[in-house]
Amino acid sequence: MPFPDNEVLDKILRSMNDYEGPVSQETLCNHLKTPPYHTIIRVNTLVTSKEILKDDIEKALAVQYGLKGVPPPIVQFHSKIDDILVVECNQITEKVEPVYPHVMVGLACAVAVLRGANVYAPGVTAIPSGVRIGDRVSVFADILGQCKRGWNSEYHGQKSFVGNGLLVQSRKDLFRVAVPSGLAINMIEPLFDCPSIGDILHEDAIGGIQKGFLQNLPSVLCGHAINPQPHHLVLDLCAAPGGKTTHIGCLMQNKGKVIALDKSVAKIQRIQENSTKLGLTNITAFAFDSIKAYIEIPENQLRGIDMVPPIPESPPFHPYTFDRVLLDAPCSALGQRPQLYNPIRLKEVQSFARLQKKLFVAAVQLLKPGGRLVYSTCTYNVSENEEIIDWALGKFPILRVVSPDIKLGNPGYRVGRLTEEDCIAMQRFGCPASCGSGNENSDSIGFFICCLESMVSKSV
Repeated sequence: MPFPDNEVLDKILRSMNDYEGPVSQETLCNHLKTPPYHTIIRVNTLVTSKEILKDDIEKALAVQYGLKGVPPPIVQFHSKIDDILVVECNQITEKVEPVYPHVMVGLACAVAVLRGANVYAPGVTAIPSGVRIGDRVSVFADILGQCKRGWNSEYHGQKSFVGNGLLVQSRKDLFRVAVPSGLAINMIEPLFDCPSIGDILHEDAIGGIQKGFLQNLPSVLCGHAINPQPHHLVLDLCAAPGGKTTHIGCLMQNKGKVIALDKSVAKIQRIQENSTKLGLTNITAFAFDSIKAYIEIPENQLRGIDMVPPIPESPPFHPYTFDRVLLDAPCSALGQRPQLYNPIRLKEVQSFARLQKKLFVAAVQLLKPGGRLVYSTCTYNVSENEEIIDWALGKFPILRVVSPDIKLGNPGYRVGRLTEEDCIAMQRFGCPASCGSGNENSDSIGFFICCLESMVSKSV
């Protein structure tokens, strides 16, 4: 069970059963423990076309799956989103069993393996003595993170099997340095046969610039919902690791300006690394508390301020500065897939709405009249999704919900003052009741998107 706190599961299930139809605890847990059926690759349109990247991916997958002795997965264009490729995951016909020496890896590493990655050295926690390069090993996730690094016998704590692979680095090399590097295990029998795309994109780079970027489908939709134009000034309030930020930069044709904020220097470095990886120069990132990102001006003075403020150098910013604002808010992340273990407690889940409202205030203060604000989370929790929008519409009468140009997924839940039209304009993803078909538009991580616009008025 991914959630040890049953109150968290009960909260998710109550809203799903109220709005989506019957979903059992077993169905939800099994759903959350599995990756989406499709892998989404966002095309870096600055350096290539979807046709060229599709051809590159197909050739690389033919080699990758040829080594496994099975046909490669199908790569196809999306019917509505012009800058992504959709790669189907092969169904596993034979059950994979953990019959080899047990290697322990960290939880984050295990989740990456379930989505198609090989095991890299930093993720390895323990390898039994006597295992050599070329040996087959069974890879397990250290669920509670309690296995000591360098453990040399079978670990008997709580663990979860993720597949079998070939060891390509010796035990000695993996544990003789504090931060090892390089490929450690080539996953030849993963539990879920998702293609390994990350290595392909890295190896297929042009002068160090990647032709594509792995991203979840709803995250791609956030960029399209923002609908940024090349002349726009755009703010991404909670930007790390930069997937949505870089998509916005690409949609703007590497013109205009995208300002990305996040709280820590380490997160800002991730944004900068991803920007460089995709050849983007129109993104500037700052380590800054987004709640404090606007200059507070007394309400009675707002009507007299310049409605076209100068292009900002750094935060905090003048009110009404940005044409577009993305608030991909910190959230309970209950919709992430796969999830092998999530220790979050109900009290922590309930704490996020307060933070999200503070960030929403900053987003509205910084948005130009007539500008567009996109709010998103990767959670099923209605109190972090529709209830936040309901609160925002009450607090900020200048806001209205609008329908994005590309709309997929299911409607939002009708709560409070939300109209049926409002809910139809929203996008919800990842409920197990709607994922059974394996359709790439529905079988996704749990996600929520709402697009709003500020009506032309000086009153905030």
